Amino acid sequence: MFKSPLEKLRRSHWLASLPDTIAVPPLAERPAHTRPLDRASVDDIAFALVALEEERRSLGQTIMALEDVVRMARRQGARGSDNAVAAAARDLEARK
Repeated sequence: MFKSPLEKLRRSHWLASLPDTIAVPPLAERPAHTRPLDRASVDDIAFALVALEEERRSLGQTIMALEDVVRMARRQGARGSDNAVAAAARDLEARK
């Protein structure tokens, strides 16, 4: 049975999560576009990686901020269904 190059790559454990398509951000006069991964150039993938890295950084910042809220709330004794933001705000006030 014929396996496409993309299917062959996906058979490798560390490449199993390769997407079908990538979002290529705008560049100069070229608009943003979606390209099938099996037709993407090296530059298409490199530019898509730049945009994905920005998203990852933003997601990382969000994760760290939420972790801080949980840590602050727990320092104030909040548990389970307690309001995390209210408890974290109390913690912030207690630190002044």
